[in-house]
Amino acid sequence: MSAETEFPFLDENIVNNMKELGNGDEEFANRLLIVQLMSVYLDNLPERTQELTTAMQKKDLPVVERSAHTLKSSSRLIGLVAIAEDCQQLEDLAFSKSLNGADPIFLRIMDASKKIPEVIKNKIKSLESK
Repeated sequence: MSAETEFPFLDENIVNNMKELGNGDEEFANRLLIVQLMSVYLDNLPERTQELTTAMQKKDLPVVERSAHTLKSSSRLIGLVAIAEDCQQLEDLAFSKSLNGADPIFLRIMDASKKIPEVIKNKIKSLESK
């Protein structure tokens, strides 16, 4: 069973909408843009998750809020809706100056971040093979 079926959190509607960013006649260029966005996401994911982990350990609310916001935005952009929603919840908690109830949300984010690379790499391969 692939990571995509074990952890189906890549919203294909968002990915398909990204394909339409160009003028429609440039399907290859649009797929290339998606691949680039996903590649940048993968490159930045370790730094984003480490920053969030450190902030959670230190209970640094402003950094938790900013890190969760950054990860939320980039995740949502490429269709990773489930992790984006968890990041939104964590961001909201930090914004409200409390981390009460944040640990299970944080753990879901960290769990997802371990599965994301395989899902994204598989999606990149499928986009490049078209």
